[in-house]
Amino acid sequence: MLRTGLLLPRSTLFPSLGHDFFNGIKTLLRSERISEDIHFIIDNIGFGINEQEIYSKAEKMILQDDADVVLLFADTRIAEMLQPLFTACNKLLLVVNFGANFPDNWTPSATTITHSLNFCWHAALTGTLAAKETNKQAINTVSYYDGGYRQCFCMLHAHQVNGGTPRFNHVTNIKLEDFTLEPVSGFLKENHDINTLLCLFSGEQAERFYKEIDALQLQQMLNLYVSPMMLDETLQPPLYNNVKAVNVKGYVPWHSSLDNEANTVFKRQYAGVTGNPVNYFSLLGWETGLILQAILQQYAAGNKHAASVVTALTTITISGPRGWLKTDASTHHTYGPSYLASCSGAFDIKIEVVLNNTEEAWSAFTKTKLYSGESSSWRNTYLCI
Repeated sequence: MLRTGLLLPRSTLFPSLGHDFFNGIKTLLRSERISEDIHFIIDNIGFGINEQEIYSKAEKMILQDDADVVLLFADTRIAEMLQPLFTACNKLLLVVNFGANFPDNWTPSATTITHSLNFCWHAALTGTLAAKETNKQAINTVSYYDGGYRQCFCMLHAHQVNGGTPRFNHVTNIKLEDFTLEPVSGFLKENHDINTLLCLFSGEQAERFYKEIDALQLQQMLNLYVSPMMLDETLQPPLYNNVKAVNVKGYVPWHSSLDNEANTVFKRQYAGVTGNPVNYFSLLGWETGLILQAILQQYAAGNKHAASVVTALTTITISGPRGWLKTDASTHHTYGPSYLASCSGAFDIKIEVVLNNTEEAWSAFTKTKLYSGESSSWRNTYLCI
């Protein structure tokens, strides 16, 4: 029996986030017939901003509940705070998030694995692509919320180090009723040589952006290079009859249309158990279940030392809905392939290019550091607001 603490977040932006994530875990364990081999101790951590509360709950799971593994859905800062505790207690910390931030220090903790959708990395790949495909001049437009995470830095930085030049920056208001792209429209009217936008939005702000930019995009043939959440399939229903998307592209970690056996099983099993289609949240859960299965196999083989388990996991490749999943031995962060997606028509998303041999690109990305000087970010976990 693998005793597993689970510290779940909540989100008003995506109310089903925690529910879909845990359903993804449970569906994988059920599919692999190992549900009875893992016992969960569950607690809630809100938006992931109360550090002392999170520390106390994680400590209780280790000391009082005797958890072998604590699964924490929270951001990098929280994980860094907890790592000394887990190393001292020889317990496994499995951190899960969307990868909208990257650590200040990529040097790994011996007993921690970070599993994410690598949004920062995919945003960087998109920024690089924008610089290579266009005249290198771009408008940066971002929501007030999305701009508070390092995926924003990654897209803009990658664009600039590949010769790109930021010509205009626009941050939308955090209140949807005050959303406007008028400054962008005004700038474009005076600068006809610029038709590239680097875009970072999520949820209702992404939906509003597409609706607001639609007419302008068609008039001026704008090229939109977008963040992973702007290619989220849950945007299709509200946008289907409201936009005529053209020239929209960006790198994503996964799409439901991927043609591999593991993805087919994931979609069939999840829909069969929950009655709902798969999404980013259930994908994170399913993959987390795969990692728990790998940990359980180490325990069954007699390897119960936390650091040794982590080392063992860095030597294997897990087959999953993305195609494959590896744990980088140099950082203890998981990663997989990357997919260039395009969007056209009634928000029809298609995979255009598959980057399957990504080891070199991932390794280069893990050298990313913020510029010296001041920086700030939201304290809550990405999409937990």
